[in-house]
Amino acid sequence: MLTRDELGIVHLVLNTDCNAWDLPKTAESPGVCRFCYRERNRVHTDEATVRRVIDRVRAESDAHRIVFTGGDPVMPYDNHLEPALQHAQAAGFETNLHTNGLLLADRYAALRDHVTLYSLAVDGPDGQSADWFRGSGYFAAFQANIALLVSDRRRLAFNTFTTAASLATLPSLAETITGLAARTPVEYWLISQYRPIGRANSRKADLYAYDREAFTEAVAHVRGLLSGTGIQVYDQPTRAAEDPYPFRVWVLADGTVTADLGSVAAPSNTVLGNLLSDGFEPLVRRAFASRSTTGTSTATSSEKEVTAP
Repeated sequence: MLTRDELGIVHLVLNTDCNAWDLPKTAESPGVCRFCYRERNRVHTDEATVRRVIDRVRAESDAHRIVFTGGDPVMPYDNHLEPALQHAQAAGFETNLHTNGLLLADRYAALRDHVTLYSLAVDGPDGQSADWFRGSGYFAAFQANIALLVSDRRRLAFNTFTTAASLATLPSLAETITGLAARTPVEYWLISQYRPIGRANSRKADLYAYDREAFTEAVAHVRGLLSGTGIQVYDQPTRAAEDPYPFRVWVLADGTVTADLGSVAAPSNTVLGNLLSDGFEPLVRRAFASRSTTGTSTATSSEKEVTAP
């Protein structure tokens, strides 16, 4: 049995595609979500299999939370999200839904009773700054989602991607988040910097890469602004080769288990096997051992709480 200290959070991927392309880019933007390594869907499963996957994770771990991520899990087709959330909740997991929220209102009625925490992406405090990253109309959709969730007293979290220029908007965004925390619970704010993860290209680097020290200083400043609010501020900076990523486990809804073994140069997560045939605990312990042989260590509890959208 994997203890909660060993693995407190499991990321469940129902699909690997995303609907971010549905919004047009703004006139000033280089493109919608160009910082992301999105792909076509490669998860093929059914509702019964998703339930078996969740049951196996429950049987072999004391993890307390499942993060539903992707891609984006709120899609315009049946990816078994609602029954998966319901089953995870019934199995005793907290559920964290990571989404851009573009289709959240359409599926909210079926989701609301089974989601512990809604993690929404927002990269600026207004339409001009936020839409530059994620497309024309994104911030308006974000505001509509916030109005819906705050009126319903849902627990929130936020994910923010940055550029050198957008660092200056973080204090304003901190003010917005602080205001929301006065109206509904806010658990955390994750702020991220461009991370090459073995798939860097010069175009993305020109758009998004900047000095890590500037990022660290900016996050420290907004962390001070949120001091006393109870909101945890996490940061995901650019990593040097000798600075491994935190250990995290992703479970695809067909049972495939992958893990980030820490290498900055790796082009993708390491595929460990399928938990339906190989078991969940043995695969995770294999990943622990592989990480140990490379001289890296598992993440702290706080590092495992969150993942970029």
